[in-house]
Amino acid sequence: MCLRAFKFEQVSRLNAVSVPFYAIGMFLFKAVWSVEALITMVILFGISSLIGWYQAKDAIMQDTAKFDKYGRPIKLIRAGNSYIIGWFLVFIVGMGLAALADHGLSIAYLLEEFSEDVFGNLFVVGDIATNNTWYLWEISGVSNLAYTYFLERKFPTLIDAFRKPR
Repeated sequence: MCLRAFKFEQVSRLNAVSVPFYAIGMFLFKAVWSVEALITMVILFGISSLIGWYQAKDAIMQDTAKFDKYGRPIKLIRAGNSYIIGWFLVFIVGMGLAALADHGLSIAYLLEEFSEDVFGNLFVVGDIATNNTWYLWEISGVSNLAYTYFLERKFPTLIDAFRKPR
């Protein structure tokens, strides 16, 4: 995961759009709808958006002359240090919330959550398969969507890599 942030990798519509929207859907499905939870949701939305902004801060985009099988231009992104730091911030915020939700912070729990997070970032299906609580789904979905949003603001031609084929 850490080494991948320093290599130029092809932007994937699945990773940048589909998986984050799946996470938002799971968040909405699993959310506890109470006044206390709504306050937490608003705060987490702000924190997650800031993390996504920070993750996109050092990104560098490279255009290529190639196209994918759907005719979309292939764009390469190198995420950099801020992406890794943001990834750890997402993990720390999630662990903090887990501790507040009475899961405790045992070493075994931390290692289990860390391994799930690493697995989810290395393999897209791992992120879909994990049984996260609603706040982890929110943090993951919002931070990833914010990352994509801020990348699109920084590199306006990036959106071409996400457009539906005609």
